[in-house]
Parts: sequence; C-alpha cells; structure tokens
Amino acid sequence: MMFWLTNGLVFFLLRLPSLFEPYWYGDEGIYLTLGQALRRGLTLYSQIYDNKPPLLYYLAALGRTVFGFRLLLFLVMIPTVIYFYLLARKFFNHRLAAVSTFIFIIFTSIPLIEGNVANAEIFMLLPTILAVYQWLNKKYFWSGVFFGLAFTLKAPVVIEAFFIFICLILTQPAGQRRNILFYLIGCSWPIILWTIYFFFKGAVKPFITAAIFQNFGYLSSWQTGSINHSPLNGGLTGRLLILLLVWGGLYWLLKKKLISSKLVFLLGWLSACIFGSLLSGRPYPHYLIQILPPLFLLIGFWPYFILALSIIICLIFRYKFYFYPTIPYYRNFYFNHNNPSYYGEKVATTYKIAEYLKNNTNRAEPIFIWGDEPYIYALADRLPVGRYTAAYHIIDLNAYEETIMALQQRRPKFIVYFSMENRDFPQLDKFLNQNYLPLDQIGPALIFQLK
Repeated sequence: MMFWLTNGLVFFLLRLPSLFEPYWYGDEGIYLTLGQALRRGLTLYSQIYDNKPPLLYYLAALGRTVFGFRLLLFLVMIPTVIYFYLLARKFFNHRLAAVSTFIFIIFTSIPLIEGNVANAEIFMLLPTILAVYQWLNKKYFWSGVFFGLAFTLKAPVVIEAFFIFICLILTQPAGQRRNILFYLIGCSWPIILWTIYFFFKGAVKPFITAAIFQNFGYLSSWQTGSINHSPLNGGLTGRLLILLLVWGGLYWLLKKKLISSKLVFLLGWLSACIFGSLLSGRPYPHYLIQILPPLFLLIGFWPYFILALSIIICLIFRYKFYFYPTIPYYRNFYFNHNNPSYYGEKVATTYKIAEYLKNNTNRAEPIFIWGDEPYIYALADRLPVGRYTAAYHIIDLNAYEETIMALQQRRPKFIVYFSMENRDFPQLDKFLNQNYLPLDQIGPALIFQLK
C-alpha cells in the first residue's frame, strides 16, 4: 500500500503542471485542430490532414482543449504505470519491480523527453505494454490486438510487433503454430476496423495513403529533404541490418545458454524500440519515450542496463537529440504562479491572434494561416481553409495548387501571414495582393482582410 501511495503522490505532483500549460506546442495544435474538425463532421485525411494513424486525432477530439487532452493523458497513464509494474513482476521480485516502476513514472512524467506532452508516443505506451504482458501470458490474439491498437497511434511500433512475431516463430512447437496465426489476426483487427470505417466515410484511399504509405517517406524526409523520397535513402537499410545482426547474436547466445531467455527477450525488445525511435533520424525527444519500458526493465540486469544506457547515450549524441529543462519547469509552476512567458514569447502572440480572430469572425467562418502555428486554429476555435494546418504540410506535399484552389473557392475573411525564411509561396503572395488588404500586425504576424 505504501508503495502505491508514494508512487501515486509522485505521479500526481509531476503530472499536475502539464494540465495547466498554455497553447504552445505545435504538434498538439495540429491534433486539437483535427479533433475540432472531426467534431464538426469533417472526414479525416480527405478533408483535414495529418500523416499519423487516426486514433490520436479522435483522442484529441475527445479532449477538446489542451487541458482536456492532457487530462486524458493523465488518466491513460494511470493504467500504464500499473501494467508496467505487473509486467516488471514477470521478470523480477517486488523490490526490483518497484524500483523500475518508480523510475518509469519519473521519466514518463517530466518534460525532459516530453513526457508531459500529449504525443502519440506517450499514449502508445499503454497498448504496447499490454501487448507484451498478454504475450507473456500466452494470450497471443490479445497481444496482437494491442499491438494493432498501438499501430493506430504511431507506426514505429510495428518493429516491436515484428520482434514478437519472430519470437513466436522461434518458440512455438510445431503443433501450436496456430498461435502465430491468432497473433497475426489480432494485429490486423484494429487496422481492418479503421479501414472499414474509412471505407464507409468514402476516404479509404486517403487513409491508406496518409496514415501508412506517406509514413515511409516521412521516415527519411529529415535526411533526404523530401517526404517523397524513399526511406532507403536515409540510412534505414544499414540500421535494419544492424538490428537483424543484434537479434541473430542474441539468439546465438541463447542457444549457447550464455544468457537467460528473460535477458534475451528484454535486449531484443529494447533493440527493436531503439530502431523504432531512430527510424526518421529526427532528434525529437519524445521519440525516446518508446525506449523506456524495456530499458527500465533491464534495471534488474545491472551490467546490461549500464551497457544499454551507454549505447543510448552515444546515439543521443550521434543524432543530436535535444531536451527540455525540468527543474525550471517545476519551479515556474510551483513557485512562479505558472507564468505563461516561460513557454516562450510566441505564446502571447498566439493568444492575441486567436482572440482577434474570435472577435472578428463567427465560428463557421474558416481562416487561413501561412505559418507553422496550428495552435491558433485550436485556440480560436476556427477551422482552416483547405486540408492543411501548417505550412510545412503544404511544402512537404507540394500542395500549393490545392491550397490556392481552396482559398479561391472559400475566400476567408482573414489570412494570417508569417514571413518564413526559405519558405516562399508566390501564388499566395499574388492572391493576397489581388484580393486582400493589410489590416494589422500582431507580433511577427500580418493580418490580411478580404477586400
């Protein structure tokens, strides 16, 4: 009882500040804007766009606001912690499981690697942990279902699911190979259900294109400079070869009885998670959240934990991951009355622009923002003209013509224009000169009004 009371208090104190953050995080702005569009009846992918699988946007629709979205994450993380402890007990005694759970709570709650932000990676922990837990309990169908559910949040979990698939092939006796089929059926079910849903919405092709195929281009776009390039151009092949060699080496060590099956499993799972976190080569800290469950379960194998941590630290430097400050974050909330300026100068501008748009348009009127400031849509409770919520979507997908056509058809009352270096949109500039007048400037943003 004392264990859960202590961990519950730590969990609450570390997560409480996340519920009271302003609108400042760009990805959350996209999720909430798409959630707003879903509540108003728009169809995901065909009428409002982002390139992740669908479940996260429906969670954002349920959350409605930053507070609601973060509260939903708060609630989801409670069973996540509980099942992490239960998973740890599959490997260790209560004492070691308690230690690993306590550390897990800390690193999944603090802003260091964005544990406080409602991203897909943090929501993905619960179904992933449940999938592994069910696999260890020999409930293979349900293990697959939870992996499939995790995939509808973020695609890289497919590497972990593939690792479990390999484990099944290597461990199932000839007479029980049907368990492999049960597992594959389970993995497929969530994806099949979403496909049926989008079929009846008339958007199955945009769903498959955006949520599955375009993710392959996204994996390499950081390194190749284009979402349309093959991920093979981004060093993915070399990393995949290393992963397969690691798995092969672990299997050889197991066959030689040099290390235990539990250790082999944890090291194999961890290597799959590391591969998944490095798929795109991007240095976003929330990608590292995927690594945390197997890494902290390795605490019971201290030498291997130190080795794994050393490798991860080297990769952090290799890929130049950045991190968010932690102590100043809590100091700002608990001692500085949660000053919004802590989150950057843009916060005040965001709120001013959103307030201006709310006061000068009605809820049914769309707006257009040229810039990577999607949280303005969510905060103003206004939808964008066209499918895209951020300039980088239009640029990456070469959607200039589609965007101009949407602007010509709907002619929003206001366009908010952020000047961005090396992000020219000549067609938009021409459209503004012909149809709009400069009305105001709020921070770096120019406000244009329809003539």
